Amino acid sequence: MRLTRTERMMLRGDMGEACRRSMELLLAIADAYGYGKLIKIRSAHISGISYKNIGDSGLEFIRDLAESGGFVRVKATMNPCGFDLDKPWLFDVDEEFYKKQMEIVRLLKLMGVEETLTCTPYYAGNNPREGDHIAWAESSAVIYSNSVLGAYTDREGGPSALAAALTGRAALTPAHTDEGRMPEVKVKVHYKPRDYADWGLLGYVVGMREPRLIPLLEGVKAGSRDELKYLSAGFGASSSAPMFWLKRGEGCEGGVIEVDVSEVKSVREKWSLTRRPTVVFIGCPHCSLKELRSIAEELKEKKVRRDVKLLISTSRSVYERAVKEGVEEVIRRSGGLLVKDTCLIVSPMRLSKSDVILTDSAKTAHYAQTMTRAMIALGGRRRCLREAVES
Repeated sequence: MRLTRTERMMLRGDMGEACRRSMELLLAIADAYGYGKLIKIRSAHISGISYKNIGDSGLEFIRDLAESGGFVRVKATMNPCGFDLDKPWLFDVDEEFYKKQMEIVRLLKLMGVEETLTCTPYYAGNNPREGDHIAWAESSAVIYSNSVLGAYTDREGGPSALAAALTGRAALTPAHTDEGRMPEVKVKVHYKPRDYADWGLLGYVVGMREPRLIPLLEGVKAGSRDELKYLSAGFGASSSAPMFWLKRGEGCEGGVIEVDVSEVKSVREKWSLTRRPTVVFIGCPHCSLKELRSIAEELKEKKVRRDVKLLISTSRSVYERAVKEGVEEVIRRSGGLLVKDTCLIVSPMRLSKSDVILTDSAKTAHYAQTMTRAMIALGGRRRCLREAVES
């Protein structure tokens, strides 16, 4: 292992027990990849903070680090937790879940992690620059930061991202090198996304076709930041690769695969809406302010059906701006629920076989089909809102 003087001090425990244990974890990862080296990072984003996902063992891991004096050495932000901290009753939270979830958030804050509670840290002040080395967990944020922002991060897990935050280091892995980020397969796309659901589906299908290699997408015009966010989320749900390329002057020396309309259509048909939805969920990844403005415009002077719950999820920083602009009020007056801090996937919301979830997120559809008993359907943003309101 090639360690700097500071890193050797961390490993000896000179900077505290939490720092020492974090170094041991990171060095084990570095050793597994064969590089035997750590790299300085500018920020971390920590996933796996919902009590639904990590349970008591995850809570104890975080508590041990906090009680051992752990404190972040770089900017660090939190992923969504199990419920909106101001509206826990919306998510079927019992007393035990509530107390343990709040303890997780408290301990992370004690260690200096910012209470952003979002899967879109780039909307919440964690904005890496092109070329920055970072340690982010949460698949869509990782893909977006590498592919759109030009940062360098591996697909960290919650524990390794927290360890990176406490040390200011990450294990050197291929995703932190130019060679390890080269496109490995060319994907010729014969399909034009029209809305956010289409962008997410395209990413999902590309990941299904080649779930391990970094793709160069040919025939796709770079969309807006929001559209690329959904492309990243869909791709991250079906692929283990750390990024995709939309354009690259040097091209790609790997093989070639093709994706056409029929492939995307077949996946969409798997999630066809055959019954009226009981839950309409928008906001995976969390909605931007631009998206919320558009949703409010669609809902203006309309009413959400009494037999459906319309959930729209965003980060608390965007939520605060939506409140100031009156966007939240428009959504609330319609009967919609603008929530923050969480999302459907990591919440303990009770859903039965009689429930039908309609979403415009391929990522939500992918995970909800295994994490709930409800029927899952995918539709465009306008379709989702149209199904939610009274005709």
